[in-house]
Amino acid sequence: MRTFASPRPTGVDRRTSADTVPPGRHGTVSGPARAMGNAAVQRLWQSGPAGEGESLTGAETDVEGTRPLGEAEVPADFIGPLNTGDTRAVPHDSAGTPAPGVARSASFHPTITVVTPGTATSDCGGYTYKVRWGIPASEAASSGWIIQKVNKTFEASDCGGGRVTPVPFDDPAGYPFWEAWEFTTGRNVWVGPATGAAPHSGDTFGGSDYGPGTKGKKTITAEVKAIVGATLPPGMTARNAAPAWALPYTRSEPAQFAGTLPGAAHTLTAEWNCCPSGTTTKRTTTVTNP
Repeated sequence: MRTFASPRPTGVDRRTSADTVPPGRHGTVSGPARAMGNAAVQRLWQSGPAGEGESLTGAETDVEGTRPLGEAEVPADFIGPLNTGDTRAVPHDSAGTPAPGVARSASFHPTITVVTPGTATSDCGGYTYKVRWGIPASEAASSGWIIQKVNKTFEASDCGGGRVTPVPFDDPAGYPFWEAWEFTTGRNVWVGPATGAAPHSGDTFGGSDYGPGTKGKKTITAEVKAIVGATLPPGMTARNAAPAWALPYTRSEPAQFAGTLPGAAHTLTAEWNCCPSGTTTKRTTTVTNP
């Protein structure tokens, strides 16, 4: 996910990162690698089965050919009841042999390395934050696609309480969307398809400055998972346009994303208060996880 910051709310907000190699947009490396544990997968959806409510054709099968895509995977320690057709599963990189009655999922959590910690780039809403995906050693022989679901909330006003119109990238009407990076054996991750031969170097969250006389809050939430043997659905292609640019993009949830165990979650919230106009009561602050 990438963004070009617009200097004012009237500008066109687009996204970029080192993945799209624009000049002058490369962050410095800092922060430790954050491998998201498999236990988190099992905790995330104990309140309900993965993919609940999805309606998919039974003629489609998952990448391992073991079940229709319309059936949902739920963590092995899910506290029931299960819906008809649900399958208990463990992450693809779970160690050991699954217990009787438990399947091995096609999905696992990629590692998340913080490249650029959440940082304000302006007083009134501008920020940057970059992370990089990696493949754990246990999946060195695997290939497939890393797919990320991105969502956003936005609230901003002028100093009198009037609504501030978001730039296109901040508009929640453009969310959620899904974007993808191919990974290949040897723990390689690529910008879009591997055939492009562009190594993945970082996924950037970036935000626009809304200028003096505004205050607000915007939050990006994202879920990312690696799916072994995945194939992207028709229509999920790179458009060389916002918001995904060089990455395959879709507004429709890919079936293999919906039908596998939950991914690793990460978030960014940015807040600012440039009121009264001409002053900065609260310069842009960011809170990220990781």
